[in-house]
Amino acid sequence: MSLRDQLLKAGLVSKKQAQKTEAANRKQTHDSKKNKELADKLNDEKQSEIHKIEEEKNTRRELDRELNRQRDLLMSQRESYYRSLQILNSKSLNDRSASECYFFAEGKKIRKVMVNSWQREMLARGKMGIGKPHSEIDEFVIIPLTAARVLNDIYPQKLITLHSEIDDTEELEDGF
Repeated sequence: MSLRDQLLKAGLVSKKQAQKTEAANRKQTHDSKKNKELADKLNDEKQSEIHKIEEEKNTRRELDRELNRQRDLLMSQRESYYRSLQILNSKSLNDRSASECYFFAEGKKIRKVMVNSWQREMLARGKMGIGKPHSEIDEFVIIPLTAARVLNDIYPQKLITLHSEIDDTEELEDGF
C-alpha cells in the first residue's frame, strides 16, 4: 500500500488533492527530463538537503553520546558516594565506652576521635583508618584497613587518615 493510499484511507487528504500532487510530481519529472539544467538544479537541491539532514543526525548523535557519557559519569559518582557511606556505616569500629583521645589532621585542622588503647595502637600501626561519612558534620568513624583501602579506591574524599602500615614481623625481630 503506497503512502498516497494510506493518506487517503486515513482521511488526511482528499482524492482530488492526491491526484493534484501526483500530477505535479509527474510534471516536474517530465520537465526535469526535458530540461537538463532544471534536473541538475533539483538534484543539487536534493543532495544538499540530504547532506544537511545527515549533518543534523550526526550532530544529534554526538550530543546524545556526550549526554549519555555525562549521565553515566554522574551515576558512577553517586554509586561511589553511597557505597562509601555504606562502608563507613557497616564497618565502623567506634567504641562508645572509649576514653582516650586520638588526634589527627584533617586538612589544616587538628581533630580528635575517642578510641580505646587497642584502637590507638592499630591506628598508629596503619591497621585502621579514620573516615568521615558527611562533610558537613564533624563525625569520624574508625574502620579496619581493608575497608579503608576500598574506601580510598572508590571515594578517597571520605578517608581522612590512614597511616602507612607497619609490619609486625619487623618489630618482633628488633625486639629479640
